[in-house]
Amino acid sequence: MRSSKSGSDKMVETKVDTVDIRSSAGQGQETRPVQIVHQLHPPAPADSNSGGGVLASATASIASAIQSAKDAVSGK
Repeated sequence: MRSSKSGSDKMVETKVDTVDIRSSAGQGQETRPVQIVHQLHPPAPADSNSGGGVLASATASIASAIQSAKDAVSGK
């Protein structure tokens, strides 16, 4: 297992050497070496447009549209 940091965004990468074993009905097992790469991404800043802020804004817009439709139907 090897770990490394790359780039200015500090993405951490861990490489793991392992074995992939596959078998099919009526056939023998196939074994081959593989390398798995795990990448840990840094968390998004709190003021970015990903995450709760966008969802909260979309939810508020939908709620407003539904209320407007209810008001229009009820004659308010």
